[in-house]
Amino acid sequence: MHILLNALGIQDSGGITVLEKVLDECQNSQYNFFIYCNDNENIEKLIKKYKSIENFHFKKMKIKNFFHRLFIENIFFKKVVQQYNIDLAYNFSGSAQFFLHVPQLTKVHNLLFYSKKIDSVYLQKREYLKWLKQIFFKRIVFHAMLRQVKYVEVQSIHVKEAIREFLDISHKEFFIKSDIDITPQSFLEPKVYDFSKKVRFLYIVGPHFEYLHKNFLDFTEAMSVLHNNNLDFEIDVTLTKEQLQSSHLWNKELNYKTNFLGYIDTKKETSKIFRENTILISTSVVETLGLHVIEAIQNGVIAFAPNDSYAKSVYGDDIITYTLFDVSSLVRTIEKLLSLEPNEVQDIIRKNQQYIINNENKKYQNVVDIFKKVENV
Repeated sequence: MHILLNALGIQDSGGITVLEKVLDECQNSQYNFFIYCNDNENIEKLIKKYKSIENFHFKKMKIKNFFHRLFIENIFFKKVVQQYNIDLAYNFSGSAQFFLHVPQLTKVHNLLFYSKKIDSVYLQKREYLKWLKQIFFKRIVFHAMLRQVKYVEVQSIHVKEAIREFLDISHKEFFIKSDIDITPQSFLEPKVYDFSKKVRFLYIVGPHFEYLHKNFLDFTEAMSVLHNNNLDFEIDVTLTKEQLQSSHLWNKELNYKTNFLGYIDTKKETSKIFRENTILISTSVVETLGLHVIEAIQNGVIAFAPNDSYAKSVYGDDIITYTLFDVSSLVRTIEKLLSLEPNEVQDIIRKNQQYIINNENKKYQNVVDIFKKVENV
């Protein structure tokens, strides 16, 4: 069986981490994979890692814009299917093709186009043009694509329910798959916390941090309040100083408290970011998985997330939450955490870890099992 693995659109750490796990699952299978991906530095590192795998055939492409990607996926891929006798198109980054005459499996791990909450955020902030450009027009395309697909892969049950609000899914087959390593060695003992010493606030985000769904302003404003309250803390952020200096979302008074880490490969540099007395803050309006939160919990770090249904679904009822767009709620939640004893903090982390293990165990563990199921239908 020959599979076209369409990874176009995957560029940052979260997507690459999940793609790497999928490649690990596929490398010893009986299938041949023709892997189409963006031509960038991060993908190049991935290709070097797997270049010796005989059933992997990487094809790098420079995608100029959204419309160029549509052309590649719908016109060029049709030729690819014929050239390599493709039996299945695995669309890893949420798209699908209108003209392919082979089964398609689409992985949806971007909820921007299936979220009424996102719509309300743009409209409440009167960002009508941004909503049209960043959400609405792309939603039309992605929804039309997904209507073509019978087989859909998601990372969590809440993603399926979000899609149900926009599309008729009665004739689709959903596969809920784990993209998290839940082997015992992937979960470290909770870090030791002593809040009488300096606290580290960690914010993991890519270059798209100014998009409304990342809600970076909640974090900046909360840090500004804590700074004015004379809390002893520092910030670790996975952006460069240059990226933040030019952003209206950043408070430059926080510069001297901030470690500008730039892009971080969390697998290789966990000791740099998941340290003692670290609190990870996630402010995302929507997440399909929230890999940055998962990785923090796996590495024994306490994490915050918005009080939204996705957080409870992915991280469990014991995850610490605050009210979205309410900076005072975030500050109060931080202050409440800082009043806890070290053993209480560690207990919360252990509960978070156990929920993730139990929840992920209920899902498909290997994408090859999904391929086999589709193949046998």
